Amino acid sequence: MKYILLDFDGVLTSDAFTRQCVFEHRQENLFGVDWFAPTCIDALKHIVEETAARIVVSSSWRELGEYRLRKLWEYNRMPGCLDDTTPTTPEYILMKMDAIKHWIAEHEGDRFVVLDDDSLDVPNLVKTNPQIGLAPENSEKAIEILNSNE
Repeated sequence: MKYILLDFDGVLTSDAFTRQCVFEHRQENLFGVDWFAPTCIDALKHIVEETAARIVVSSSWRELGEYRLRKLWEYNRMPGCLDDTTPTTPEYILMKMDAIKHWIAEHEGDRFVVLDDDSLDVPNLVKTNPQIGLAPENSEKAIEILNSNE
């Protein structure tokens, strides 16, 4: 299996897009596509279409719980299949990198890429620029990682 370990803030949105949403007073859909940049969603869709990778939420948004995340994913017609989240138990809630490492260890043998705007010490990290979010060059790098050795 192939997986995208996905952060939201700084990946599916950008600082500029978030400022625009705040300026436009978008409060009716705080946890939804109104706050995700369309260009970032398109970039994620491209990765999913080229790799058939499934989505694992590593974002702090995982604290919403899998049920609410799945509803958010379906309601907003987000690309790909939301498959899992990294652990949300107390020892992992504040330590995103440890939660990602734990998830990776539990899925040995699967191919994965980590999309995040933080400089995490994890394998297969594609670091995004939070000012831009997920960009085409990030997508191409993620596709290369996921489709390597096929």
